[in-house]
Amino acid sequence: MATSKSRGLLALRIASGLCALSLLVWTFHGVDFERVSENITGIGVLGLASIAAPALLALGLECVGWSRVFQNLGQRVAIRPLLRVRLMTEAVAQTLPLGVIWAESLKPMLLGRHARVPASRAIAGLVARKYLLVSSQAMYVALLSALGFATLSRLSVSLTGRAAFAWGAFAASGVLCLIALGLCGTFACGSAAERVLALLRRIPNTRLQRGLLRREASFVSTDSLTKRYFALGFARTTLAPGIFFLCGWLCEALESFLILKLLGVELGFFAVASIEVLLSFLKNVLFVLPAGIGVQDVGYVSCLTVLGVPDALTVGAAFSALKRGKELFWAAVGFALLASDLRPTLAPRAQNEVLTA
Repeated sequence: MATSKSRGLLALRIASGLCALSLLVWTFHGVDFERVSENITGIGVLGLASIAAPALLALGLECVGWSRVFQNLGQRVAIRPLLRVRLMTEAVAQTLPLGVIWAESLKPMLLGRHARVPASRAIAGLVARKYLLVSSQAMYVALLSALGFATLSRLSVSLTGRAAFAWGAFAASGVLCLIALGLCGTFACGSAAERVLALLRRIPNTRLQRGLLRREASFVSTDSLTKRYFALGFARTTLAPGIFFLCGWLCEALESFLILKLLGVELGFFAVASIEVLLSFLKNVLFVLPAGIGVQDVGYVSCLTVLGVPDALTVGAAFSALKRGKELFWAAVGFALLASDLRPTLAPRAQNEVLTA
């Protein structure tokens, strides 16, 4: 059973990777890479450094909001260890197929190691964080879709022949609102972890059942903490920490606007932000593709072409290269932090092997 499951996951990873690669090749097969290189080198070192800044700012703002979540859960957690955890897990999420799933599974362990957060409180904090991410994204999508509605309408008519597609962004915002309400309703009752425990107890595995017996108190504690969090009221559970998550989302739009500005594209902030809203939503939906590779690239080239940007294919290729370069830079930082985490574990093992030999 385990072997067939691992083979299925491997097949899914390979398929998603091939799909992303095919989209990239199809989009940029006719691009002049020499001109793309000239566009990128013309930005300069300072410009490249400025491109990397919004991503760090977004993570930092999110960590400020997340620290307030843990404060509401009864534990003060500094921003620095939270930022370390986010950099490490973001590296996994951005570079691996199904990376979001692997990243989420790592967070409780890393929170325990670097922020000394118990497992039950870490899981409750992750639930609250997910709720804040979804609810703040709903606000982000609705706000920027309204402010950039003229651009969305123009894109809708050009790409689909109908203006109605522009309203799809508001529909996406509505879906996100419903998901946020669903999360709130599910975890506010304080029995979600207990239900998961009941389902796991049906699995006929002796080793698993022993582990569940040892961790039963942790499931009960998680339910208690999530119920307590959502009972604090809308201002403390959503507004106070949520504003930082919303500002983090806005940093994504700022990053895209900054890159296009450095490439000489004269588009307004809200025009760029409205495009970013739709593509970031698609990227999150299609999480099987690492960092939304292919979807974002095709989307920007198509939108830049419709908006009349000169040489849209070259600009789109340069834009994608800078975006991917930024992601690889922060992924390298995150994996370096992960490697430093593993070093204390690997060093004694290597020493024991030498002594045994």
